[in-house]
Amino acid sequence: MNDFYLRFIDNGKSLAELRGLLWYLPVDDVGKVSKAARWDLATLCGLVTPPYFWHSSLGYDINALDALNVLREQQNLPGLAVQPLPEHWRDFYQATLLNELLVKRNKPGHALLNVGRPLRIIATCADSEAPWDLTPATIQRAYNIALDIGSSGKIAANISMVVRTLIDGLHIADRSPLSKHCFAYPNQSSSEDKVAQLKRGNNTYRQTNKLRAQLSDRKGAAKLPSDKAFWELVRIIFTKQPKTFVDAIRFNQIKVAIACGFRVGENTLLPLDWARWHEYLATDGSPAGAKGGISRSLSVRNFAEKQDEDVGTEGIVLVENTQHAPSIFEDLISEALGEVERLTTPLRERLRLQITSGRLMPELASDALAPAWDIYSRVTGSLEFTSLPMPKDLVEKYRETFDSKYLDEIRQWQIDRIRTHGLSHNCLKYFNKWPIAPRRADGSLFVGTVDWRKAHFRVSEVEVLIQNSMASKLPDTKAFLLRDGERLYSTELMFLMPIRAHIESRNGGLLDINRYFAVGRASSQDLQFHLGGGANNIFSRYGQTDEDRALSLNTHSLRHLQNAELFRLGVADTIITKRFNRHSVAQSYVYDHRSLAEDLANIDLPSGAEDMAPRAQETLKMIMAKKIRGPIVDEFLKIQKDLGDDQAFSYLSAEADGLHATPFGFCVNSFTVDPCPKHLECYDCRHLTRSPISEENQNLQQLKQRMIDVVTVIETSPPQARNVGWQNQLKHAQSRLESLEKILVTAPGERPFPDGKDLYNPVENKRGSTILDEPQIWRPM
Repeated sequence: MNDFYLRFIDNGKSLAELRGLLWYLPVDDVGKVSKAARWDLATLCGLVTPPYFWHSSLGYDINALDALNVLREQQNLPGLAVQPLPEHWRDFYQATLLNELLVKRNKPGHALLNVGRPLRIIATCADSEAPWDLTPATIQRAYNIALDIGSSGKIAANISMVVRTLIDGLHIADRSPLSKHCFAYPNQSSSEDKVAQLKRGNNTYRQTNKLRAQLSDRKGAAKLPSDKAFWELVRIIFTKQPKTFVDAIRFNQIKVAIACGFRVGENTLLPLDWARWHEYLATDGSPAGAKGGISRSLSVRNFAEKQDEDVGTEGIVLVENTQHAPSIFEDLISEALGEVERLTTPLRERLRLQITSGRLMPELASDALAPAWDIYSRVTGSLEFTSLPMPKDLVEKYRETFDSKYLDEIRQWQIDRIRTHGLSHNCLKYFNKWPIAPRRADGSLFVGTVDWRKAHFRVSEVEVLIQNSMASKLPDTKAFLLRDGERLYSTELMFLMPIRAHIESRNGGLLDINRYFAVGRASSQDLQFHLGGGANNIFSRYGQTDEDRALSLNTHSLRHLQNAELFRLGVADTIITKRFNRHSVAQSYVYDHRSLAEDLANIDLPSGAEDMAPRAQETLKMIMAKKIRGPIVDEFLKIQKDLGDDQAFSYLSAEADGLHATPFGFCVNSFTVDPCPKHLECYDCRHLTRSPISEENQNLQQLKQRMIDVVTVIETSPPQARNVGWQNQLKHAQSRLESLEKILVTAPGERPFPDGKDLYNPVENKRGSTILDEPQIWRPM
C-alpha cells in the first residue's frame, strides 16, 4: 500500500462524511448494496430525478466475470464465483465515484458507466491483486475482456482512459505507468480497430487519424456525422410519416437539433415558452427592413449546459440563455416546436393536475370506484380493452394526424360494445396478476367468478399499488431550480413523453395519451438510443434499404456539423462562440472541421493579386493567415515592405508556386523545376514551418520513437555484434532524434531551424543558367 492510494481513500472518506454518507455499506453475498443504504448519486449532485442513479453494487462485473471464466477455462484455471469486491477495491471504487461527482463535477451517468464500471472490470480481473499492486498482465487481461464483452469498443476505450487518468495519473499503482499495456491479444486485433475508430470520433484535442493527404480533407472528420447517416436521417424526419406518437415527437426533436445545434441535454430541456421575437427599427422609427436591414428576428430561449454559474446553494440550477435562429430556419423551428406543443397538450394538462393535487389520477376522486377497463387503460396506456378489434378507419385517421380527439372516439366505440363482447384477453390476463380485489359497482367484493365487464377498482387502492410497485413509471413532478431562485416544473418544458409506453412500439397498439397516467420529460438517453447503434433505432424502423437500416448517428455530431458549417460560411468565431454559450473562442475551434481549402477560401486577397497563379494565391492566403513561415516568406514580406505589393506578388509567383505538406510541417519552396534534394525529409532545413494540424504531432512522435529504438538497439548491442559502420548509423540516428525533438517543441507557424541549412539547391548552380555555360560537375581526371 502506498501513500498515494491512502491519501485518495482518505479524501473519499472525508467527502462521504461531509455529505452524511455511510462508507462501509452492507452487501449481500454477490455484492449488492441494500436499498436502505445505497447512495442516490443524482441527489448527491443536486440533480432533479428521475432519472435515478444508484450506487447499488460493490460486486464483480457479471459480464466481465463470465468472459474471464471462459479465458481461465482455456488456461486450465478454476472459475471464479460472483462475490463482493475485496475491501481495498471497494474503498477505491467509492472514493472514485465521489471524486468524479463532487471534485470533478461530472454527471452520475459518466461516473457509474464510464469510470466506475471499467474500474470494477479491472477489479474483477485482478484476482488477489490490490489496486496498488496491479501488474501489466492484469491490465492487459482487463482490456481484452472489455474488447470481448463490448461490441462498439467503448468499454475497452474506457478501460484505457481509467488506467491512464486514474491509476497512472494519481500514481495509485506501484508499477505505473500501466496504460501502455492496454493493447489486444493477437486473436483480438480486429476488435481493437473499433477502439481506434471510436477514439477518432471522441470530442478531445487529441487526434489519432492520419494526416490530411489533400486540401479537401477535413480536420477531425470522424466527429462529423457520416454523409449517408445524415442525409438518410433528413429524408426520414422530413418525408416519412411517424409510426408512433413518441416518434412524432422525436422527429421534431431531431429537426430542432439540426437547426440549432444544441447539446442533447439542452435540446430535451427546451422550455414551452421558447420563442423570443426581436423588432428592429430605424432611427426615424420605421421598420429596419424598409431601409435594407432586418425588421424582425427570432431567438430560441434555452437552458445552457456546462456553465460556470450552474451550481447554486441547493444544487444544480438551470442557466437561461437565448440563441438566435438563422432566418432560413425560423419557419422550420416554429413549425416543429408548434407541432410538439400540440401533440403534448393532453400530457401537459394531466401532469399539471398531478403536480397540483399530488395524486396520480387526479381526474378521479380518491374514494371513487372506476371501471376495470378504465383503470387498465390509465395504468398500461393501452387504448384497446375490448375483445373486438378497434375500428380501422378511426385508427388510420389518428395515425395520420395524431389528433387526440380520435382517441376519444375509439374509446367511446369500445365502451358501447363492452356489455356484449366483454374485455380483451390482454386486459383479463393483466388483472389476474393484480393483488387488488375487484369490486362491484356498489363497492362490495366479488364472490366467486368475477364478471370483468362490471368489475371496478377503488382509485385510492390503485394509486397506492402504483406508488409501491411501479416506481419507474411515476410522473416527473419535481421542479428544477433556476438561477434566479424560481422553480420550473416539467409542465413548462416543451418535450414531454409518456414514460415506458411500449404499447405502440412493442405491441403495435395505440397509446391512450388522453388517460395514461405516466407522464415525464424527454430524456437525453432516449434520443441517443434511437439515433445510436441499437437494434431498434430510427434508422432500423424507417430506413429504405438494409444498408440504411444499419446506420447510426452520434447526437453530438449534429452540433459539430453546424459549427463547421458556420466556420465554412465565414461567420466570425466570436459570433459562433456566443451562439453556443462558450467561454472562449478556443473552445469553438475544437468544432472547426473545415478543410484547409475551405479555411483559405474565406481570406480575401488584396488588390493586385488576382493575376497570380492559383497555387501562388493559395500560398499568399497561407501567409496572410500566418500559417507558414520560412525564407521565402521572409523575403516576400521584406519586398512587400520595401518595394510594394506588386513586386512582392511577382516574387511570390516566381518563387512559391506551391505549398507542400510534409510529415514535418509546411514548406513553400519551389520544387517545380528543382526537386527537394532531401525528398521532403526536413531535418535541419530552414524552409520548414510547423503547421497547426494537430495530427502532425502523432506522426512526429512515432518517428521519434523509431529513432529512440534505433539508438537503443545500437548502444545495447555488444561491440562484437555491431555491423560495420555502426558509428555512422548511431551518429545519423542521434542527429535525426535531436532534430525531431526541436520540431516537437516548436509552436505552429514557427520555424524549428531558423538558422539551419538551406537545402534548396537550384539547377543553375550545377549546370549554369544557360546551355552554353560550362557544367559545374565533378568529372574524373
